[in-house]
Amino acid sequence: MPAALGLSTYKWNNNIKSILLLILFPVLLMALLGILSFAFGFVNADHYTHNLNQYHFDSMGLHSVLGTYTTADFALSAMYAWWPTVLGVASIWVIVGYFFNDAIIHMATGAKPIMRTDRPKLYNILETLCIERGLTTPKLYIIDTEEMNAYASGIDQKSYAITVTSGILTRLDDKEMEAVLAHELTHIIDRDCRLLIVTIVFTGMISFLAQLLWRSMKLSSYRMRGRNGGGMAIMMLISAIVMGIGYMLAMMLRLAISRKREYLADAGSVELTKNPEALISALKKISCACNVPHVPSEVRQMFIENPPSAFSMGGLFCTHPPIADRIRVLQQLGGLPEAGKSIIPEV
Repeated sequence: MPAALGLSTYKWNNNIKSILLLILFPVLLMALLGILSFAFGFVNADHYTHNLNQYHFDSMGLHSVLGTYTTADFALSAMYAWWPTVLGVASIWVIVGYFFNDAIIHMATGAKPIMRTDRPKLYNILETLCIERGLTTPKLYIIDTEEMNAYASGIDQKSYAITVTSGILTRLDDKEMEAVLAHELTHIIDRDCRLLIVTIVFTGMISFLAQLLWRSMKLSSYRMRGRNGGGMAIMMLISAIVMGIGYMLAMMLRLAISRKREYLADAGSVELTKNPEALISALKKISCACNVPHVPSEVRQMFIENPPSAFSMGGLFCTHPPIADRIRVLQQLGGLPEAGKSIIPEV
């Protein structure tokens, strides 16, 4: 039998990778701002001195940081001038997300609260898991659909909730349901819902920056019309390409974090239930009927399983790892044999 993969080591490695990926968001944001500003300065610089003049800085509302009026000075000045605006807007998004995210998510999915009298067995399974970890039992919600899925939501004790579909309740046995609830409870324990909001904010910041810079470039192009029309046309093309690449990179980082957290939640389920076989069985069943079409794509990222789209590009744009990969990791975590391999050693 293969040796079990250490849960503590696995969780530590996954957390470190998620933190590093999260740090890359603001790095990408500032890099995008700097590259676009440098390209603007390069296109509009004097052909002989390769510098800009005061007019170029004034047209973008900038003050020279270095006093050299080079393209590098222009880029640094733009980063220095605009980062408070970008972070200010992001702060507003964070506040809105903090206070209203739970209501928005439940409204988007059509989830309704479950009372203990409605599903006493479900409450008992969840309460038992919470008692083992000394946790307050989250609220329970249900989505009326025959599809099979579940998600955790909330950012504090007052808003923590686990939502399941009616289909998953009818098709999973008690052990499988316990494994699914443990997976979602791990998302709550590890503050994954809060992490998801942060990644959405940073992706939104990239989009906001792209729109801000695009409007600034268009305005500057209008003001400088006739001075360097060809250069501005090139600059607009460069801006469109760089902003598109920046947004795609932000999405890839966000989805990479999402995939890492799914692996970690699977590991947490094993730690809580000591039953990797139950989660493996549940994932196999869920993967056959997990698509809930009326739920927005932003919320489907929170599901225990979300099938890849037609444009997944080899998994880079998938919110979840492939089921086969998750099962393989669960087999390692539990020290279980791989499919087709016997636990009886060969003679």
